[in-house]
Amino acid sequence: MVALAFAVLLVGCTAEPRSAGASSASDPPTPAESLEATATGVPVPLPELEARALESLDDVKIFFAHRSVGGNIVEGGIPEVYREFGLEPPTVDVGLPSADGTFGDHWLDQTENPESKLRDFDRWLRIEGVGASADIAFMKLGYVDIVADTDVQHVFDSYRAMMTRLEGDYPDLVFLHVTVSVTGWLPENNAAIERFNRLMREHYGQTGRLFDLAAVVSTCDDGRNEMRETDDGSPFHDMCEEYTSDGGHLNEHGARIAAEELLRLLVAVAAGVVR
Repeated sequence: MVALAFAVLLVGCTAEPRSAGASSASDPPTPAESLEATATGVPVPLPELEARALESLDDVKIFFAHRSVGGNIVEGGIPEVYREFGLEPPTVDVGLPSADGTFGDHWLDQTENPESKLRDFDRWLRIEGVGASADIAFMKLGYVDIVADTDVQHVFDSYRAMMTRLEGDYPDLVFLHVTVSVTGWLPENNAAIERFNRLMREHYGQTGRLFDLAAVVSTCDDGRNEMRETDDGSPFHDMCEEYTSDGGHLNEHGARIAAEELLRLLVAVAAGVVR
């Protein structure tokens, strides 16, 4: 069992260099230049990706529940990152992760009510066996779940209540939290997403378990942060054009960028960077 602790990924306003080159497997992990806050607020460096670090995830049983943007990351981005380091992509099982470890992949129920996804995630933890078999579990709401007229506070309160119950019932399972990915579409929808993500950051940002996907996809290759305002002055992040195929889904480049940041966080768990 790996040391199950997380370092929070804070990439909101600055971008780190994103090199694709692999380090030698004999070299020790190199700390990232940026420092990530732990649950105690003490900065701890996340390790840079390298082949040996990725291999540390081989025996970790990870369950990720999502829809299409998550699919872009799991199906496209993660395999590409592994190939860049000369490694075979990890095994991805539909549903539960296998006993040998790595990813269990589940597409959440999609209805007009985002709470159906919460119920689906809860069911997989309690009934389908994730709670008894995984080391790490997380889910991601999508941009279709948070729109201009969404009661953002209610959705967040429902999410938080569910996660609090699950964390209490499965104390040996580590839960990761993920912000909602932004789009290049309606500013009013992105402003609602920003309100939801602000609640996620305020509540989970110092737990060491928040993957800020919205910050990743709105921090562009040149370091520019796509922060804008609606006509009424509501702030929101916008998707970087170079990361998307249609304004909402991730293209190959965007999927790799997001996957790289997620893997750095997961490697930090396996390496015990934060205790």
